[in-house]
Amino acid sequence: MKTRVAVVLPDFHFGGAQVMVSRLLSHMNLDEVDAEVIVCGQEKGNDLERAITRKGIPIFFLGKAKGFSTKAITDLFRELDRFRPQIIHTHLSACVYCAPWAAARKTTMLHTVHNMPQYELIRPKRALMQMLYRLGIAVPVGISTEIRTLTEEYYHPKKKTELVYNPVNTEQFHREEKDGNRPFTVLNVGRLSRQKNQQLLIRAFRSVHEANPDSELIILGEGPQREELEQQIREENLTGCVHLKGRIENPAGYYAMADVFALSSEYEGLPLVLLEAMASSLPVVSTNVGGVKDIIKGNGILIEKGSEEQLKNALIRLMENPLLRQEMGKTSYAEVQKYDSAVIADEYVKLYRKYARQ
Repeated sequence: MKTRVAVVLPDFHFGGAQVMVSRLLSHMNLDEVDAEVIVCGQEKGNDLERAITRKGIPIFFLGKAKGFSTKAITDLFRELDRFRPQIIHTHLSACVYCAPWAAARKTTMLHTVHNMPQYELIRPKRALMQMLYRLGIAVPVGISTEIRTLTEEYYHPKKKTELVYNPVNTEQFHREEKDGNRPFTVLNVGRLSRQKNQQLLIRAFRSVHEANPDSELIILGEGPQREELEQQIREENLTGCVHLKGRIENPAGYYAMADVFALSSEYEGLPLVLLEAMASSLPVVSTNVGGVKDIIKGNGILIEKGSEEQLKNALIRLMENPLLRQEMGKTSYAEVQKYDSAVIADEYVKLYRKYARQ
């Protein structure tokens, strides 16, 4: 018998949680799972949604605008009563809307914790989830061993925190051989925000550029700090070599032509962009935050968060050592296979069946 699962999330913007849901469901074994997706917000009509509907999984949009909505709770109740899921799988703030139905219908709610628990939700929502975890109504799922440990320490749930890593579609990424005329290129992908701390990366790259005037830094993403970063680039006289490309729906080509992937975040869960870099056979330089240390083992260099000196030295070391880049890139590709979307989808199927039986 199939396990009926309702996957609920707040919207389908291009964020890490939304990409994870799209990859997970587009690789789900529908012989074992009867799934539907409920989105609190409005339809975006993007590739993330299309990947799910092409799989044959329906998506229902509640049409909620920004802010809390009692109508969204009523509409969600109606759809859940119609579908009668055995498991509700929530992401981000959608857990708040599902909580009343899960408690009333005595249905297990699996909630994927996508970031450090103290940053994932605002305080009132964290308090609600703490109550649900301690009552055993909700079960947290960490995306790395570090996030699982932090969730256990923060919430003390009645049922242990499960562990399922983030997925990556390894077949979507590739590596291209660069000729000798192409510049040394550092790639960063992420929202232009204080969490991602691209200011630190730009400052560190200045030393790389001084050592190699042909080097380039490419940053993909949009966010509230764009103007601040543009001003910093001008003030550092890096206009011709640091490029803010905006949000790119399919960044595989940028990964393919980069030499190093760099992440300078202040905090993270398990960044999908690191898995994408690994699937592209790239060496990685990253701050040692969240679950990053779970996946950077011989395929990159970990640095202390906020350390411009360590970030600069790591980038220069890789720039000056092509053989090291090649060896780390091979290790990246070998390691990332265990995070392939089909593998992770099977892990979630096992989790759904486990809690449906309970």
